[in-house]
Amino acid sequence: MVQRNFEMKIKILIILIILVNLGAGGVFAWADTFVSREKEEGKKEENISKEKGPREVSNTIRKGTVFEDEIWSGEIHIIGDIIVKNGVTLTIEPGTRVLIAANQDAENLFNDPFEMKQGIRQEHPGEDPYYRGVHFGEPFRDEGNHISIHIRGTLHAVGTPGQMITITSDSPTPGIYDWNFFNFDKGVLSYCIMEYYRGFSPGNDTVVSHNILRHVGECAVGFFAGQSALVEYNSISYAGHELIGIEDTSPTIRNNDLGPNPKLSGIVIDGGSPLITGNTIKDCGAGLSLLVPPKDPNLKDDILKNNTFLNNEHDVWCKH
Repeated sequence: MVQRNFEMKIKILIILIILVNLGAGGVFAWADTFVSREKEEGKKEENISKEKGPREVSNTIRKGTVFEDEIWSGEIHIIGDIIVKNGVTLTIEPGTRVLIAANQDAENLFNDPFEMKQGIRQEHPGEDPYYRGVHFGEPFRDEGNHISIHIRGTLHAVGTPGQMITITSDSPTPGIYDWNFFNFDKGVLSYCIMEYYRGFSPGNDTVVSHNILRHVGECAVGFFAGQSALVEYNSISYAGHELIGIEDTSPTIRNNDLGPNPKLSGIVIDGGSPLITGNTIKDCGAGLSLLVPPKDPNLKDDILKNNTFLNNEHDVWCKH
């Protein structure tokens, strides 16, 4: 009897060991299946994210920093500063209306002390009559209450002749200081009406073509420190300073209609060797203003020869 009981216990122990081993194998097999499934689901989500593409933004309110590719369409109401991060592409579809809140800023992202100054400039600091672009008697930029847009990534704003993009003030009685700056570092601005802004600066190797730029507080298109953009087939008029400003840069300015800009300049050159050809410069105080002798000694003669000057007070004005 004792021997039989011992043998029975041995059998039960063997069965238990087998069952435990089978259970562990099942657990491990289940774990392997679960991990594989998780990896597979992760890959699917990653592929879906890649296939999803840019975020589509239409008929809405926008402000702040843009961290992912976006496509704007319909009516976009900007109520605060916009920064598009480096590496991000902003696409604006044909026919889109971008309305900038006038004289207000719900998301102040640019807080340089000078840009934040308020009121009218009344002082004459040193010998600088322009005081970083702000002339005597003009309002400071008051950036805390005015919107600026800076695309540090890539802009693709390409309208059509029948569906131009519009970037304008939302005020029923707009003025030339309603919003501050529109700058983009890379890309294209084409077939766009942009107005009631303070200044515009396209980056290096950008394209600005077939636009209407008008009713501007300072410089309608400004180039500083090495930008070599292409500006062609635009209509540019009515700026508080010059229509096109060039400082130590060499952009290509061709086949544009510049003016009217009464009492003020069409093009101001302060250094650099730009290519300026095929333009019509009309109804300006000075068609061309040279603040320093050009690096290219033939520049002035080439501009006079290769552009059309109509009804300006002076076709060329030279500081020296």
